Amino acid sequence: MAKFLKKNKGNVKKEKNNLNKKAGGLKVNYTKRDKNNADKNDKKGNKKINKKSKQIDKKGSKKIKKKNEKKDEKKNEKKIVKNTEQDWDDKCKEILNDENLSKSKKKKLIKEYKKKKFAENYDYYKKLKINLNDLLRTKDKSEKNKQINIICNELKKVELNKFCRTNLGYHVISALIINSDEECQNKLWKTISTNMNDICVFNFVSLTFQCFYKHAKNDQIRNDICMWLIKNPKNFLTKFASRLWHIVFKKLKTDMKIKIINSLILPNINSLKNVSFELLKKPTKEMFETLSEENKTAICNYLIEYIENVVEKELLYNIVTHNLLLSAVEILAEGEESAVNDRLTKLMEIIHEGCEYLISTNIGNKALIYLLGYSTNKHKKILIKILKNHMVDLCKNSVNFLLIIRLLKITDDTKLLNEFIVKKIANSFEDIFNDYYGFYVILEFFYDINQYNDDKYFFVDWKHMIYSKSVKSVKDGCKRKNEIIQPIIEQLKNIFNEKNKLNSYLNDKKYVTIIFEYIQFTQDEQIINNILSILGDIILLLKNGENVNEKYNCKNINELFSKLYTCTKNQDIFKKVINQNSPSSMFYQLLSDFFITNIEIVIKSELIKTFNNFIIFIKDTDINIYQQILSTAKNMNNETIYNTLKEALPNMTYFDKYLELINQ
Repeated sequence: MAKFLKKNKGNVKKEKNNLNKKAGGLKVNYTKRDKNNADKNDKKGNKKINKKSKQIDKKGSKKIKKKNEKKDEKKNEKKIVKNTEQDWDDKCKEILNDENLSKSKKKKLIKEYKKKKFAENYDYYKKLKINLNDLLRTKDKSEKNKQINIICNELKKVELNKFCRTNLGYHVISALIINSDEECQNKLWKTISTNMNDICVFNFVSLTFQCFYKHAKNDQIRNDICMWLIKNPKNFLTKFASRLWHIVFKKLKTDMKIKIINSLILPNINSLKNVSFELLKKPTKEMFETLSEENKTAICNYLIEYIENVVEKELLYNIVTHNLLLSAVEILAEGEESAVNDRLTKLMEIIHEGCEYLISTNIGNKALIYLLGYSTNKHKKILIKILKNHMVDLCKNSVNFLLIIRLLKITDDTKLLNEFIVKKIANSFEDIFNDYYGFYVILEFFYDINQYNDDKYFFVDWKHMIYSKSVKSVKDGCKRKNEIIQPIIEQLKNIFNEKNKLNSYLNDKKYVTIIFEYIQFTQDEQIINNILSILGDIILLLKNGENVNEKYNCKNINELFSKLYTCTKNQDIFKKVINQNSPSSMFYQLLSDFFITNIEIVIKSELIKTFNNFIIFIKDTDINIYQQILSTAKNMNNETIYNTLKEALPNMTYFDKYLELINQ
């Protein structure tokens, strides 16, 4: 264009001059030569201008065409993906509705069609996978946001409701949920939540909603999921929806848990008479107690039927099932004894295959412990054999140790107990004995199912569980205890026969009870000798003015003797002959010699409490020794000792008691 203007520059000037001269409407006269030149130039100029404009038009139209082509491609991509999704749904429905095909054939055809569909959309899925990997790989926040935007734009080509049914769809959407902000989460939720019933049918949809519940920044999303569960209790019996219930239930507060359990127990609330939805807010047992007898019977029958369906659907692993079972036990335990026994026996029969799943939670374990009271020998045998390789871990577990104790107390087949429980415990004895929960397992060997009142160290809530009804157990509790305790006694003997080990356990207050029970059960001479030796070591340290508390615990020794003095077998224990070669070597005689010989040191130490209790005990056991102790004690300068101790000790209760006992 520039060249064209340069060539015609002279002609343009001439024309301008002529026009200026003939201004005012005067006619311009051209010569024949000028006219020919002008015509030629006009023709050349027009040709060149037309040529250039055609070139520009061609370039512009090409760009527009390319843009249109790209738009068409994107539209076509969306159409292709949507059409394939529609085809996929139609094809699946067609296969599923074909009555001539077996279940396995239907699965096979759907699997094949799925592979074919993936191959058709391979490029699109590959691109999404690359974008997903980029998002997961990057740590930079701005780069993450960039990748999120890219993926969101790509997802516009598909229907999210259907895309999240796939493995890739779940992984892409879950990555967005975890890494995106609240606004992006809300947009995804708005689209995906329109088809919540898909949770029951598709595994990956269920997983997507689980991800929403775990990672949602907006509490409203969680509330929407909870409300859907409460309004659709029947969906709990579906394979994939039950997994969402499991995840949601774990994180719920108590009031919402109660609502959900009550919604399962009363799904047919409209069929009950004079019952309002406000009842769902009450604790399950309280709710049940407010109902009429007619409604109570209806719910009891429904509960057993419903739990049967739960077991049939293999949902015993589910935490919701565990809570439901415990509520069922509480509800079905109400009423006449015979009816209660029948209902709970039936419930145990329903759940016995798979009841090992209940031990995974505290609630499930509790329900199982109660129901074992209504289990047959066969039920217990199956359970014990399933658990046999995990006994040591179960004994040390904060939840399951109670289950092991319960089995030891109610299983009639002691041969089975010895082989699969007692033997396992004996082989790892110190490991279990030194564990906080394992200690209670060892302790409970000393109490049978009828010794609820004797078992004073165990926590009350735990006692209610392990001593609860055992309808199917017929063996005498004491006989069962004696048939399984011997391996435990042998292990304790090995420990307590070593003075240093015995002393180390005496330093821990909780082991005092087991030491006492062991002495009461065995009346073992060696442990009595060790205790007398420990007392002698304490006196020696006190004589030398050394610190006794670094190695010995006098308070725990006082506690042990207090139990021994007052137990039902106290006469047998203290009259036990320690040295067979010496007729005057009964335990109480050796103990009296110890106190009389070291009376001044004893009354100045913490052992004065044990001495006071011994005076009370010996008064009814041996009057001669009693008189001898009184005589020795009265000859002591008690007033001086009292005044000296009063300056050092704020509390003189035990010394006052001592003075009272010797002056009677």
